[in-house]
Amino acid sequence: MKQKQIGKAICYFLRHAPQSTGLCADEFGWVNLAQLVFALQERGVRADVDFIERLNLSSDKVRWEIDVTNNRIRATHGHSFPVIAGSSTKPPDVLFHGTSRCKLPIILEQGLLPMSRQFVHLSSDKHTAHAVGKRHGEPSVIKADAKALFEEGHPFYHTSDDVWLTDAIPANFLSVDHGFSP
Repeated sequence: MKQKQIGKAICYFLRHAPQSTGLCADEFGWVNLAQLVFALQERGVRADVDFIERLNLSSDKVRWEIDVTNNRIRATHGHSFPVIAGSSTKPPDVLFHGTSRCKLPIILEQGLLPMSRQFVHLSSDKHTAHAVGKRHGEPSVIKADAKALFEEGHPFYHTSDDVWLTDAIPANFLSVDHGFSP
């Protein structure tokens, strides 16, 4: 297995199906690091904790966090099973979401929904949102009035790699960032 495939496999195990490898996630999404190493080794991957740490640092994004002291690892975001994200944090006044242009009408009508994930993913950086949108087709960037949402009691969670998580965002808090240029 190549490093990119190994990284994707780790993300899959930590975000979506820890039980598929015999891992047990706690309520915060943490799994035992030694058990993850063992699960990878069972699949023919020559892995140890140092390898996993190097793999995480070699990626363009931080996808998981490692707590060596407590022998555990978890995905920083993207979970499809329920996890406690931590304490709500005051977000920047405006956050951005990247999507494909063809999805704009439904998003502007129904709002941003987590779909198959537990949370909606946002960024404080327009360029990051634009890059995310490109993965889904012709990109568009949506602005979310995070200040107003937070003032109404909407929780926000800041993960590593400048990803902001929140629940569904009603359409009246969203607008298209027409002035964006990459």
